[in-house]
This record gives sequence, C-alpha cells and structure tokens, in this order.
Amino acid sequence: MTTSIHKLKNIAFKLCPQLAVKIGIELPATSPDRIFLETEIFEYINQNFGGCTPLANCLFIGCDKHTWHYPNKLDVVLHTIDIDQKNAVFGNYQHHIVGSATELDRYYDPGFFDVIIAIDLIGFGINAREQCEQLLGGMSRLLKKDGLLILGFNDAPGKVNFKVKDSSHYTSFEEFVPGAPGLNAATYAFDGQMLVFLKRQMPQAA
Repeated sequence: MTTSIHKLKNIAFKLCPQLAVKIGIELPATSPDRIFLETEIFEYINQNFGGCTPLANCLFIGCDKHTWHYPNKLDVVLHTIDIDQKNAVFGNYQHHIVGSATELDRYYDPGFFDVIIAIDLIGFGINAREQCEQLLGGMSRLLKKDGLLILGFNDAPGKVNFKVKDSSHYTSFEEFVPGAPGLNAATYAFDGQMLVFLKRQMPQAA
C-alpha cells in the first residue's frame, strides 16, 4: 500500500468510520506481529478449525479500524468484544459485545469457544497483575477442552511489574508447537510483543 493511499484510508476512518466500514475500506495493520497474525496464524486457524459443522466459535478481544475485516478472513464464527462503545463499529456486528476483557464470564458460557485471540492487551492497558489473572482465568473457562489460545503480551519492565508466565492462571494452559508450515515454535517475539500458542490445560485426575 502506497503512503498516499494509506493516508487517505486513515482520513476516511477518522471522518466517518461507519461509512468506511460500510463501503469495505480495509486498513490492515503493518506491524510484524499483526502481519504474522493475519497470515500464518489465520491460515492455521482456517485449516484446523474452519469449515466445521457447526462452525467453530472464535473470540477476538479488542477492536479497531485494523480489525473490522477479520470476519471475512476467518472461516469461523467470529465473536468480538471491546470495552469502548466507539469501537463497536469495528466489531462483528452480528456477534459483538461492549464489555471488559477482565469480565468475560459475564458475557459468554463456559467452554463456548474453540479459539480465543487476545493480543495487544497485557502491557497495553491490562497492566495490573489482578487484571491479567482475571483475563487468563476467564479465557481458560471459556475455551473448550481442546481449545486454542493465541496470547500476545509485553511484560517488559516499564510495561508491567510482573511476568505473565508467572501468573497463577497461566498454568491453566500449556504451550504447544502447531507444527504447521511457518509455525515450528510455541512462542514468537516481535519488538517486545510475545505471541504464544497455548492449549487449555485439563485438570489432573485425582
């Protein structure tokens, strides 16, 4: 995308985001982690969860002008949630909730989702340990027993005062390697942001 076209698209979203969405103006993010998400990760989700009968349910947490087109990129039922009413225009209008990522249990049933994508949250607004625990705990309850969590975070000093992997609810998940082309590791680093592939960890039998 040329710089001038990118600027024009930004102006369109600034002046009238509803119209920009209605006429289908896409403004994909250009950061390396988002490009990775929209290519390798989306392809993996479509290959492993897409086309099911009934369709798999995926939750994407956090909406903006760069994400409104995600329902068209994923072969699943995409549910979206964002705490800001102004961002509702960028959610999936058929399955969008205005609400907090730290209160997911209020809006969704346990074990409802096959996939959850939560990036640009921890270290980008969810900066307290208690908030992180609430987010991770809620996602662990919402995921199916074989569900997939794509977790992105930045827990560098100056962002948060704890390590995400030391959170008690992080043990509700286990890291895994997808083993698909381009996805030969569980964790990927992008300029301070970590993207981790996680599966819901089932309780050990007594």
